Amino acid sequence: MANRCFVCGPDNPSGLRLVFRREGEAVVAEFVPREEHVGWEGIVHGGILAAVLDDAMGNVFFLQGYQALTARMEVRFRRPVRPGDRLRVRAWVDREDGRTLTTRAELVRDGEVVCSARGVFLRNSLREVRDAG
Repeated sequence: MANRCFVCGPDNPSGLRLVFRREGEAVVAEFVPREEHVGWEGIVHGGILAAVLDDAMGNVFFLQGYQALTARMEVRFRRPVRPGDRLRVRAWVDREDGRTLTTRAELVRDGEVVCSARGVFLRNSLREVRDAG
């Protein structure tokens, strides 16, 4: 775990501190955005929602014991999200092709998908990740 990660790091005082867990082949977490996550008047910033989706997709690999980095991500915003909304994020692997992994993720409120993403990740060793910086 990246302890300082904005989305899931327990040691980031400004972070969201989501706790991901495995649920079958997927990972899930709960998220309740706060007032400080607002972009437009009363609506949660899309960048916050995208960060949650990205981290969920990345945790699919982390919780399986390997590292993968986001190469590309497409987000679809379907409904506005407001501070205090109770959201559930779920992510899973859609397809694997060597080092390229395609993932999907959804943010759901009361059974309705409010935001979804498709990500392409590259499988890396932790050494490759450290050396890239």
